[in-house]
Amino acid sequence: MLARRVRGRERGQSLVEFALIVPIVVVLIMVAVDGGRAVLAYNTLANAARHGARVAAVNQLSPANTVTTCREDMPIEDLTQPHWSARACAASTAVGLSVTPADVTLTYAPPTDVAMTCSPTLHVGCIASLTVTARFQAITPLVGSILGTINLSANSQFPLERVFP
Repeated sequence: MLARRVRGRERGQSLVEFALIVPIVVVLIMVAVDGGRAVLAYNTLANAARHGARVAAVNQLSPANTVTTCREDMPIEDLTQPHWSARACAASTAVGLSVTPADVTLTYAPPTDVAMTCSPTLHVGCIASLTVTARFQAITPLVGSILGTINLSANSQFPLERVFP
C-alpha cells in the first residue's frame, strides 16, 4: 500500500516538472527560429549589397528607381534607357525581404589614401559604396512583441575597375 502511494506522488511530480519545463523549451525554440531567420535575412542583405556594389564597380549608370530588373546578361544599348542597374540588381538579390531599388543607396567616393576626386567625374579607383536596408519582423508572436521591427542594413564597397560609359 505504501509503495503504491509513493508511485502516485512520483507521477504527479513528473507532471509538475513537465509543466515547468515545456514553456521554457517552447520559448527557446521560438527564439532559435526567429534568431535563425534574422541571421538569414542579414546574410541575404549582405549578399545583395555585395552583388550591387560589384555591378556598380563595372557599370556606373544610376538611373531613377524605376528600373527594377537585373538583366546582366544583356548589354546596355541605349544609355538613356538602361534596362538594369546596380540598385535593381541589389534589390533583386535580396529575395524574400521586400527590398526595392528605393531601399538601396549608392555613392562614389575617393579612396582615403589617394588625392583624387570622384565627383562629378568618376575615375578608375574610386570606391563604389552600396548600402541596402530592410525591415525584419519576427514570425513568432512572443518574440515579435518583445523585439518589434528590426531595421537591418548591409554595406559593401568595391573599387571601380573601369569607367562606363
